[in-house]
Amino acid sequence: MLFPVRNVVAMTPVWNESLAMIQAFQEQIDDVRKALIAKGIAFRHFFLDDGAMHLPDESSILVRHASNLGLAQTLSDAYTAVLELKVKADVIARLDCQEHDPRKIIEAVDHLTRVPVNAVYLPVIYNVNGEPSRRMVEVTQIIARLSAALNPPDTAVVDGIYNQIFPLGYQVYRVELLSAILPKFKSAVERFQGKFGVKPTWGFDLLSLLLAAEVDPMKIDFLFGGWMEPWSQNRGPDKVEAQQKRVHMMLDLYAEMQNG
Repeated sequence: MLFPVRNVVAMTPVWNESLAMIQAFQEQIDDVRKALIAKGIAFRHFFLDDGAMHLPDESSILVRHASNLGLAQTLSDAYTAVLELKVKADVIARLDCQEHDPRKIIEAVDHLTRVPVNAVYLPVIYNVNGEPSRRMVEVTQIIARLSAALNPPDTAVVDGIYNQIFPLGYQVYRVELLSAILPKFKSAVERFQGKFGVKPTWGFDLLSLLLAAEVDPMKIDFLFGGWMEPWSQNRGPDKVEAQQKRVHMMLDLYAEMQNG
């Protein structure tokens, strides 16, 4: 391998997911563990308990919140905790159990061993009943447009892609890059409520991507994360409007941080 990976840690935030969903996801995680171990790569997975309703007590839990603090705070706490683990990780993956395929971790790790990049993002394409499915050539073009619009951020391009075509919550980092962007990520979480008057919840995956592109846009890459049938609440006009508003808030917050 050109760029060795020896130790991978994956983590999954949980709040309102059902027990059946969590259990099915755990089975897939176990398959990933076996596949990576067969390649000589150690693998650990942790759940992040954000006031979760159905997370089994026997689960491996890295962060535990007695009540729901929101995704942004949970990720901030988790990134801090994973960097403090006794056995250090080379690569850290963040994925959800309702829309992300754990087996893609294997592809992302393989990519990191062969290509000199420090992060891999796995956009999951919405597959909506009654709407034409996007062809892979179109998906590739959309990803290329987004990649070119990150540094400096092109608001119009990002606004039309992030969460409108695909979310960007499936993220895999080399530990060096995560360590580099974490101070600004934590600062952004702390600033958010004071700036906008609402709790920092979702949307910070976009900020993570912008921060990584700021470090070196040539050292991040994208792999197709698969198709998903979005939850119905993600497709209503109110949610679409909220998603667009959150993009603007993240871009505004990022610009403010750039200006000191």
